[in-house]
Amino acid sequence: GSLTFGKGRELFLSTGDNATPFNQANSKYKLDGYGPMDNREGFEQYDARRSSSNTNDLRGKVLRIKVNTDGTYSIPEGNLFPVGTAKTRPEIYTMGTRNSYRISVDKKTGYLYWGDVGPDAQEDNPERGSRGYDELNQAKKPGYFGWPLFIGNNYPNRQFDYETGKSGDYYDPKKPLNLSKNNTGLVELPPVSPAFIWYPYAKSAEFPDVGTGGRNAMAGPVYYSDMYPAATRFPSYYDGKLMFYEWMRGWIKMVTMDKDGNYEKMEPFMESFLDNFFKIAGKAIIMKMMEMEIIEVLPLAYIRGRSI
Repeated sequence: GSLTFGKGRELFLSTGDNATPFNQANSKYKLDGYGPMDNREGFEQYDARRSSSNTNDLRGKVLRIKVNTDGTYSIPEGNLFPVGTAKTRPEIYTMGTRNSYRISVDKKTGYLYWGDVGPDAQEDNPERGSRGYDELNQAKKPGYFGWPLFIGNNYPNRQFDYETGKSGDYYDPKKPLNLSKNNTGLVELPPVSPAFIWYPYAKSAEFPDVGTGGRNAMAGPVYYSDMYPAATRFPSYYDGKLMFYEWMRGWIKMVTMDKDGNYEKMEPFMESFLDNFFKIAGKAIIMKMMEMEIIEVLPLAYIRGRSI
């Protein structure tokens, strides 16, 4: 999970879907890296509909609360479900996330960004649904982002009976329904929002600049030079651009958006520096620095004047 503050005393926090991504034991039919939606008794941990797509559950979400001065919290206006709505939790800002590992709030627009680490299926399967994608997501307002019914550009998964091995209907992005017997929330879900950027292990036709290989999408911040000291800030060229980074693939991209926050392009950032850094430090050390949250602030603390 991840924590970040928005305006005032608003706190955003992300939670994982708490679903097991690995194959079920003692089962003829298995997940095999596809969206976990096992409806059998005793296999509840393999059903992310009970968490991420459950309007009455805090798992698989980004929550938004207001921290009060006495240490309690209250619900700010404008979350996905108003306080008192039956079978919902008012803390929910976005739902239908799998593993929103890093989140960030644009300090000027208030837009929320997060990287969502996806499942491992490497190929589309006509009997099961979509292959796995990592996502960089943008929420200009509260919303539902699909997991495990949908992934990427709202690519649908299929209902699947793990007792018989028979496939059912594809989930409909125009009318998303949570049909799990483990669902304690609403059956009819909010409209589903597509990912802002999405990519599989293989080459992406839509976003070829991300390359190929392992996946671990992370997002933010949106950079503004006037928020940093003049002596060490990056050029104003980067103002309003979103930092999008992938330590599995070893790059940082700066994402350019139009005045309405829509995607326009991405470009490499500090490319030669990162190439040398990975060669010298090695992936194991870099992963440890990530755990210690040292490496995330490295680009913004980078001292001007060194060759990159």
